[in-house]
Amino acid sequence: WLMMSLWDALRMNMMISYQELVRTFPNTWG
Repeated sequence: WLMMSLWDALRMNMMISYQELVRTFPNTWG
């Protein structure tokens, strides 16, 4: 279904952004 695939894409993008944020955060404060 279109809505589910859209939600999956959004959730996957959010997870990637979250991982990037977690990875870059210590470098910013360290």
